[in-house]
Amino acid sequence: VRQVRTDFTPEYFTDEQQYQARLEQDLGSMKLQVTGLYQKTRVDSRQDYNLNVADRSGYATALNTLAALGGTGSPIAPYIAPIVSAIIPGGPNGQLCVSETEPTGVGSFGGLKRCSNVTSEFDRSNAKNRSWSGEAILTSDFNGPFNFLLGGIYVDSKTTDGDYYVNAFGIDYVSGILGSFTGLGSLANANAADDLPPAFLGTPYFRNNALSNTLKSYGVFGEAYYEISDKLKLTAGIRYNSDKKVSVARSTLASFLVPYGSTSAFSSPFVGAFDADPGRPGNQLTQNRTVKFSEWTGRAVLDYKITEDNLLYASYSRGYKSGGINPPLQPIFAVPETFDPEFIDSFEIGSKNTFMDGKFRFNLTAFYYKYKQLQLSRIVARTSVNDNVDADIYGLEAEAIIAPSRSMLINMGFSYLHTKVSQDKFLGNPRDPSGGRTDAVIIKDITNGSNCAVASSSGNIAGVNGYVNQVNALINAGAIPGLQAGAGLQPTTAFPSDSGVTARGAYSVCAALNALGGTVGPAFGGIQIAELVNGVNQYTFNAGVPVNIKGNKLPQAPNYKFSIGVQHTSELSNGMTIVPRIDLTYTGDSFGNIFNGRVNKVEGYSQINGQIQLNGVDDRWFARAFIQNLTNNNATTGLYVTDQSSGLFTNIFTLEPRRYGISAGIKF
Repeated sequence: VRQVRTDFTPEYFTDEQQYQARLEQDLGSMKLQVTGLYQKTRVDSRQDYNLNVADRSGYATALNTLAALGGTGSPIAPYIAPIVSAIIPGGPNGQLCVSETEPTGVGSFGGLKRCSNVTSEFDRSNAKNRSWSGEAILTSDFNGPFNFLLGGIYVDSKTTDGDYYVNAFGIDYVSGILGSFTGLGSLANANAADDLPPAFLGTPYFRNNALSNTLKSYGVFGEAYYEISDKLKLTAGIRYNSDKKVSVARSTLASFLVPYGSTSAFSSPFVGAFDADPGRPGNQLTQNRTVKFSEWTGRAVLDYKITEDNLLYASYSRGYKSGGINPPLQPIFAVPETFDPEFIDSFEIGSKNTFMDGKFRFNLTAFYYKYKQLQLSRIVARTSVNDNVDADIYGLEAEAIIAPSRSMLINMGFSYLHTKVSQDKFLGNPRDPSGGRTDAVIIKDITNGSNCAVASSSGNIAGVNGYVNQVNALINAGAIPGLQAGAGLQPTTAFPSDSGVTARGAYSVCAALNALGGTVGPAFGGIQIAELVNGVNQYTFNAGVPVNIKGNKLPQAPNYKFSIGVQHTSELSNGMTIVPRIDLTYTGDSFGNIFNGRVNKVEGYSQINGQIQLNGVDDRWFARAFIQNLTNNNATTGLYVTDQSSGLFTNIFTLEPRRYGISAGIKF
């Protein structure tokens, strides 16, 4: 699984600067510390989007037809020839050209392209960040039972040019075809003034463009320490945090007409048809959002020394993670524009112990975390968006260090973790947009490649299929404004018997299915599942029929972990030592996303590392040889599912392959 075949060579560039200064001043029994930090980072990376080398033969018929329609003597050549020139300049058997990941929005139709013998697909992530912070902390060192800490911090951060692109030959092809045929369709108007010029749909690639993201945050905090007795100590702390976040962003994918020959998509005379912010009246070129959050948090810890070698403790803390702004989506799906702050009430009890004059150390902790509005991310319309959900976590951690002799050392660790969603929360499962229902139809949208689902409000399987078939017939006949006749949409059909999907499926247009639900839908026995989104009754579900994730396990949360390490120190006659060591870790089962299920399961895996180290006299120098992942285990450690428009393929992460090397160091 570590080998892939790609048609795009990965690229990565970064440029980082960081400057930090710290001043400390003793003030008698107190100390003042002031720290300043300035950071400036830039990153830009591109890689093959779906990690494959595509077979271009599937395009052969379409490209031959395209070349013929754009050739000399074709009555529609003015509308088609620019597509041919942009994406197949050498003809249907020549190189295939894809838009570059560039900011003008014209891509291949403005000459900004890369060409090869196969249909390339690649993505790009880039951003520039500037941030600075200042922090001041005053601490005491009194002789009595009471001490304290007081502090404050301010952070100012700004990210610009935070873009994510997905470029593909298929997107260029569709952008040109849909744009040109929109213009051709306008020629049927009685009024010549309404004729549209030859144009493509901009942008001819997916671009989630974060023009600016800013954060201004400050916090003040304090902590007090009081030794109630020689054995009992109380720690109590409190913090106030205030965050302000501002976002200016937009997302485009074949969103509006751009006349051929344009040098900037957003200078198009038709850009007014594009709305980056459907949550507000009118059309805007950017989505502008500002959110503010503030919260008090704190903690309390009680330590009790049974003996000098045995400690018991109990703690409570309340944590806070500020909310934020979800990026705009293209196409527009019903997801929250913002997400709420995350809160955690954390309870811990534990014990730290040393036995047998230091030969055996053992620590044990039990914990319970109650999350309110835990922030979970998922991919919708090629974009990572955040939801909030309540969750409970509890578990146990144990660690031990055993030194049976001066030369032998053994360390062990074990943890058990139980997680679950604790509230009713309904989300569409991208693996099965039907939500496991038989009275649903999964739709592949021909206008943007996404999925949606239509379901019955009364279990009427025939009715919901009849509704989709009727809307498809209307689209084919050109009876729906904005959609051209002749789409060739077919009736619903069953999925293969071994797919595990009991719904039926069809190609269609989700927006049309939603728009006609109130007029055409009632004739088919009610196809509505009641759901209000922005006050509008939805007849289709853009992320799928919602399913309840209550009781599901949280993603990337292994049920248990185990580790053991053994080392032996041999003293040489010249005063040097040689120390071989081996470590084994095991990570239990987990899930790649919140929907759980066998297909999302990440199986448990182990890793073995080894090393041998030679230490000089008095440990003044060392030389080490090491090997990591001794067995070259290629286990999957995590996964995520891509967007429906990309075919819902699964990206997996694996253990690093076997690596070995040497290192050395010296103290002076």
